[in-house]
Amino acid sequence: MSRFLISTLLLLLLLALTISPSHSFLKTNKKINSATFLSPKLVMTPGSVANPFLFDIDFPRGHIGVKSFDAEVVDQDGNPVPLHETYLHHWVVQPYYVRKNFNLSHRDMPRNHGFSRHLGSSKPDYILVKNGGLCRNTVRHFFGLGSETRKTSTRVPDPYAIEIDNPEERPDGYEFKWLLNIHAIDTRGVVDRSGCIECRCDLYNVTIDEYGRAIKPDYKGGLYCCYDKTQCLVRNEFENVGKTRTLFLKYTVRWVDWDSSVLPAKVYILDVTDSWERSEGWNMR
Repeated sequence: MSRFLISTLLLLLLLALTISPSHSFLKTNKKINSATFLSPKLVMTPGSVANPFLFDIDFPRGHIGVKSFDAEVVDQDGNPVPLHETYLHHWVVQPYYVRKNFNLSHRDMPRNHGFSRHLGSSKPDYILVKNGGLCRNTVRHFFGLGSETRKTSTRVPDPYAIEIDNPEERPDGYEFKWLLNIHAIDTRGVVDRSGCIECRCDLYNVTIDEYGRAIKPDYKGGLYCCYDKTQCLVRNEFENVGKTRTLFLKYTVRWVDWDSSVLPAKVYILDVTDSWERSEGWNMR
């Protein structure tokens, strides 16, 4: 039998095991735990934008294997909020290590969201944990994306799970935590709903980005124009009285306690719009 055929058969077997978890030797008797959490609140008014970075969010602790992570935006009564009222531009959840007794906040994160160093210390204040994808230097998160994630299955079949907080990988002097970034746009009463969710700069009356840098005249729309606390244009006749609402990201995590019976699954997120131009200092490994 040729080496090529043997390799092909092995590949097909691996694929079969991956997509057919009903085989008895792929099942696990481990208890699947489940918990539902609410993010810190977002206070929204018609046309407003919320894009906060929320650190140390509620999440199951310890060495675990995540089986699924599902989320949606809800109001103060727990009711799902329709996209035509609040557009979920994106939400991302990412793990990070932080030095013990250091309280990380948005202002500590540099513009490239890389490392932050504490004055007088040779160690970084925090280290972002990257996923396994080719784009992990820019698309680093583990869960989330955009509004299309609502009711999209994230289930990881047995015996696999996403390994979280392996104590052997945790740097000395650091704690393992999670951050959440939610980018929500309230489109109630706006002049142009499509323009608002596309972040057209003229609708936001924005000429500088969130770091105070001038936006180039040929930049017509995008993230530079709809950052946290910006405001999209609302119709003159639309009354804002009584329209303030409190929203949350409601997320449910399912997980198992980690042991040798669980096989680690890696998170891969690819950016299909990538130009494939190598950034400075980047090498394929």
